[in-house]
Amino acid sequence: MIKDFALNDAVTDFLVVRRKEVKEYNENKFLSLEFGDSSGRIAGVWWEPERFAIDDLEEGMVVKVKGDVQQYRGKNQLRVSRLRLARDDEYNLADLLPHSVFSLDELKKKVIGLSEKVENSHICRLMESFWNDDDFFAAYLRAAAGKLWHHAYIGGLAEHSINVTEICINMARKYDFIDRDLLIFGGLFHDMGKLSQYKITSFIDYTDEGRLIGHISWADHEIARRAESVETFPPRLLMKLRHLILAHHGQIEFASPVVPQIPEAFILYYADEIDSKMGAINRIREKNDGTGWSEYVNLLGRHLYFGEEDE
Repeated sequence: MIKDFALNDAVTDFLVVRRKEVKEYNENKFLSLEFGDSSGRIAGVWWEPERFAIDDLEEGMVVKVKGDVQQYRGKNQLRVSRLRLARDDEYNLADLLPHSVFSLDELKKKVIGLSEKVENSHICRLMESFWNDDDFFAAYLRAAAGKLWHHAYIGGLAEHSINVTEICINMARKYDFIDRDLLIFGGLFHDMGKLSQYKITSFIDYTDEGRLIGHISWADHEIARRAESVETFPPRLLMKLRHLILAHHGQIEFASPVVPQIPEAFILYYADEIDSKMGAINRIREKNDGTGWSEYVNLLGRHLYFGEEDE
C-alpha cells in the first residue's frame, strides 16, 4: 500500500495512474505521474519512459510499476524504472479504490433505519420512491461524497449522509420548533446529486454532467420530478424540501443557489459543514499517523495539530 512506502524502498506494485504529463528536460521527454491505490496517492517520475507510455498510457489505467521511493521537495516520489499495463486477472480493484469502513449492507441498514423515523406520510412516500428504485439505491450506497477532500471513497456518500442526518436529529432535540422530518430528508438527500457528479472507475473523478450541471441542481431536479409521482404532494412542503437541498452550501460564494432561510436549512448547513470538515480532518490526521503537525492545508488556511504519541 502506498501509505506504507518509505524512503529508499524498492517497489513492485499494481497502481492506478491518476495523472500523466509528458515533459522535457535537456531536450529529452520524461513523464510526471501520480499513482494511487486504496490507501492514498504518490507522485511519480519516469526519466526514460518507453514509447508506449508517452503515446498510449492514459489516466485511469492500472499498471504494474517497478521503482524506488525517493524524495522531491520534502515529499515521497516513486522513481519508475519499469512500467507496463496490468492484466485484468493480476489485481483486485478493491485494493485500488478506497472504501468506507462500513459494508454496503451496514450502510443500507442505517439509511433505512433513519428513514423509518419520518412521520410525514408525503415525505415517506417520496423517500420510498428513491429507496424502492434498486438501481438508485445501489448507486447511492456505492457513491463517493468527494473526489479528494472529504468522504472520497466508495460508500462515502451514504456514510456522510448518515452522519449529517444523525447530527441534525441531535440538534433538533434542542429546539421544539424544528421539523425533524424535514431534517431527516435533508440529511439523507442533500448530497445525492453526487451520484451524477462523480464517476468511479479505477479512481474517483468528475463526470461531464457533474462539471456542467453540478450535484445541487441535479438533486433539486430529481426531487421535484419524483414528487410529481406522489399523489397530492403539498406544494409548500416540496418547496421546503427543495430549499434544504438548494441552500445546504450555506453561502452564494460557496456555490449555493440560495442561502438558508428556514430554521431547518440552517441546521442542515452547519451539520454538513461539521461532518465534511471532520471527514477531511480525519483523512489528514490518518495521513499524519495521528500525531504532530500537518502540512499547510490550503482549503482550511492553516496547519493542524494532532498532539504527540505520548499524549
